[in-house]
Amino acid sequence: MDWGNDGLAELLELATTGDATTAVEWRDGGLTRAELRAAVDALADLLVELGAPRTTVLLFGPLCPAYVVGLLAALRCGAVPVPVDAGLDPDRYAWTEGVARPSVLVTSDVSTVAHFRGRTDAGEVLLDAATGRVALTTSPGAPTAWRYPTPDAGYLIPTSGSTGEAKAVVGSRSGLHAFLSWFVAEFGLHAGDTCAAVTRVNFDPSLRELLAVLVAGGRLRLPEVDAQLDPRAVAEHFAAGTSTVAFLVPSLARRVADALHARSATLPDLRLAFFAGEVLPTRVVERWARLAPGAEFVNLYGMTEGTLAQLYRRGVTPTTGGAAKVVPVGRPRPGVEVRVDQPGPDGHGEVLVTSAKPALGTLADGGGSAPGTFRIDPMPATLRTGDVGRRTDEGELVIVGRLGNTLKVAGKRVSFDRLVAAVEDLPGVDQCVVVDRQGPHVFVAAPDPGALRELVLDVVKRLELPRPVVHVRAELPLLRSGKVDRVALAASVEDTPVVDAAAGRGVEDALLDLLGLDAPESFVDVGLSSLDMMDFALEVNRRFGADLSVRDCFEHRDVASLARAIERSADRTAPTGEVLGGDPGPGPYPLSTRQHAYMAITMADGNANWCNLSREIPVDRALSTAEVGAAVAELVARHDVLRLALTPDWSRQVHVDTAGRGFAVTVHESSGDHDDHRDVVQRARVEAVAELVDPTLAPAIRVALVRGRETGSVILVAHHLFVDGLSLDLLAADFRALLRGERPDDVPRQGFRGYCVATRRSPEPPAADVEHWTAFLSGVRQVELPEAPGADAQDGMLVSRPFGVACSRAAHRVAEAVGVSVFAVVLAAFERAVAEEFGLGPLSVVVPVQVREGYRTSTAGMFMSQLVVRGTGSTSLRDNARELARQVEVGTAHSAWEFDQRVEALGLAGSAGFPLSTVLFNQHPKPRGLRVRDLGSRSPRELGRKLRYQLQGELQMSAGEIALTYYYRRGIAPDGTGVVDRVHARVLAAVSAAGRAGHAD
Repeated sequence: MDWGNDGLAELLELATTGDATTAVEWRDGGLTRAELRAAVDALADLLVELGAPRTTVLLFGPLCPAYVVGLLAALRCGAVPVPVDAGLDPDRYAWTEGVARPSVLVTSDVSTVAHFRGRTDAGEVLLDAATGRVALTTSPGAPTAWRYPTPDAGYLIPTSGSTGEAKAVVGSRSGLHAFLSWFVAEFGLHAGDTCAAVTRVNFDPSLRELLAVLVAGGRLRLPEVDAQLDPRAVAEHFAAGTSTVAFLVPSLARRVADALHARSATLPDLRLAFFAGEVLPTRVVERWARLAPGAEFVNLYGMTEGTLAQLYRRGVTPTTGGAAKVVPVGRPRPGVEVRVDQPGPDGHGEVLVTSAKPALGTLADGGGSAPGTFRIDPMPATLRTGDVGRRTDEGELVIVGRLGNTLKVAGKRVSFDRLVAAVEDLPGVDQCVVVDRQGPHVFVAAPDPGALRELVLDVVKRLELPRPVVHVRAELPLLRSGKVDRVALAASVEDTPVVDAAAGRGVEDALLDLLGLDAPESFVDVGLSSLDMMDFALEVNRRFGADLSVRDCFEHRDVASLARAIERSADRTAPTGEVLGGDPGPGPYPLSTRQHAYMAITMADGNANWCNLSREIPVDRALSTAEVGAAVAELVARHDVLRLALTPDWSRQVHVDTAGRGFAVTVHESSGDHDDHRDVVQRARVEAVAELVDPTLAPAIRVALVRGRETGSVILVAHHLFVDGLSLDLLAADFRALLRGERPDDVPRQGFRGYCVATRRSPEPPAADVEHWTAFLSGVRQVELPEAPGADAQDGMLVSRPFGVACSRAAHRVAEAVGVSVFAVVLAAFERAVAEEFGLGPLSVVVPVQVREGYRTSTAGMFMSQLVVRGTGSTSLRDNARELARQVEVGTAHSAWEFDQRVEALGLAGSAGFPLSTVLFNQHPKPRGLRVRDLGSRSPRELGRKLRYQLQGELQMSAGEIALTYYYRRGIAPDGTGVVDRVHARVLAAVSAAGRAGHAD
């Protein structure tokens, strides 16, 4: 496919011209120009098939190779990309999607899903973040996309800036071509340049940052995901490479410079540093001149409506601004004119810009003259910037502030520009911003507040200005673009102090702390799973003497309403605070009821390697065996479950004193190369898991070290009889902290031995539980899937499949509408998908759940119980999800009669496979903030162990991100992952359809 015949197409052709030279670096890999070309070709062809040309394509960040591929492919096929920052709040995202009316969402497996309120059901193309290859495609639910009336429509930038006023600016292809052609030539960008790209994708300067260097034949160095939110991470990104070009917003640049200075880093290779987006103080230039003495500093100025940058000032030095201490924005580039409107006595006036190639205009309500087309209101001939400027004696333009700094006070317009400049000249002040919140509020950023408030008020008095409210803070909040977030500053000011006694702030604050949340958001919106809520409900009941179930928590929807309910009903004067079981005293100890069940089901024929669980713990430095051994000893001393071992007859447990013992660590060497290290880790993991772990020896764990030159990975293997999956995550987190020389955050307040004593198997099971399961399982039969013969049929394989933004949003939409967790929604879809794929009726599915019965999540052990759910056969996913959620809740309440007792009563205990059903489904919550790519391996991976069941779906969740990990026998997938892929496609189709149906309602 050709790029097209306009100037931009010809220019962008250069971005993928070449073969083995590197075009994009990211993490430990990247893309050559040939690889970039192949990925762009494939995606552009697919976008044409999906009808994307002349329509909007929502292009999701964050910055990664896939984003670059998506940007080039959209521009290549004539689509109009809308860069979307994955950190948009739900309302902002819904507005963007509603205005853009996209035909396709282009995402990657590091895109977050923090928004579930979109207004369209566009199809999605999900790309592998590292390669840009297509990993998942979902069809649109309805033809909602609109077309642009002109082929010159190039890109769409939804702007809010610091004012919060939303509009959608349509940039032109011809304008982008004109800017890039000038920019590359003016600054001499060439194939030897490397750009340390850090601009957020929905900030339009990212277009010049990414495209200019690529079309010049240079390379991009992309940061870690969301590094822009942490100046120290941005500093690390600069320090770790040899970048020659950088683009920065002054507010972020100052903080990055401080972080680089703190680590005594310099940037000797930097030759061009561009500053834009805010007024550039000379003190920022001073800091960067010390870091990069060989660099030329350039101040860029422009507005989105005028196409990227309209003015520029080369050769900026720390003395460029003179006494004003503000760097001029210089002169207009070719095709641009600028003037100061109605300057006052001091020469100050609003800056007006006229551009020969401005943006096409803004999207208008109501659509165009033809059905299904956009109406674009053209840009005025003269653009009002909203900035206040003046001319220097040399004719250069200086920006002195925003019109936003001119506030109406007591009915008069008062400019606070002089105050901002004077305050920023005070010693120790980093920044000053004025916002209007029922009067002027001055926010001052200063690491050491000292007596700054009084000094600021002295300046106010000297300048004879109305007295503002002064706030001194260590830092001012930034937008993801790097600019100061004025809206957040205004919102942080309380109009009047309000104490809502009904909400019970003490209770609400405690609940927020328990959940790790900053604000009382909807439980569904923040992605809390049923397992999250189970632990949460147990702790709430313990702390406040309440009696809440998981359903109670979800019914209250958010923290504020739940806090009010607790205030009304709970006896907070007598919190239970009682540790279940107390100190169990000397051993031996009984097996807990969960361990009894596990042994009866999984170890009936003896020990097996399917009892082995593993986790990889990456560490960003080289490790010695002595360090790892010492961390193992401390981990074992910390968790008493690791000091338990079975008696020789496997009937009870003994507690072993491991003090002073050494622990063996198997060592594997890797070259340090990323791909080689991953290969060695996989081989080490398979080897460590394949060998049996003896349950009669404590600790029932195994440790392997993969040692690279500068990094390492530790493989931790544990016997499932003692540790369940979530507990192994806890152990891995503690192990990681110990390897880093840190103390784990949460000290276990309870031991697993006490749990074993408290839950010893009763000879008389609860009659109500027996009655429930007997009735519920009446008529159930053993479920087995077709299986290919062969000695390796039971070999375990693992593969993860993403949900994508659109389907994740649909799952949350259905869950919120039905009033259940996302787990129940995906469980219902999984049950139907497996039944349909294998031609079975409604399935019985085993659902492993965590039942801690009062034990905190900081205690490691075996807390897993096996529930059973039965499909309804209904075609309604919503009805199925509601019913399966009910079954899980009721089953949890009756889990004292354990799984092995139920299947024995059914006469299914002797099954050669997993008894009752060889189909399992469970949930694995992850720490919030992980991306889909972090939730599992997308390439089939050998587990190193056999599987007693045939197919297990595991919902991996981290806030809104969703992936399904499939553990399966090789025997059910003789054609690779074909069976799994078909099951997953059915799951996605069911969830998407249910989400669309509810959306239409």
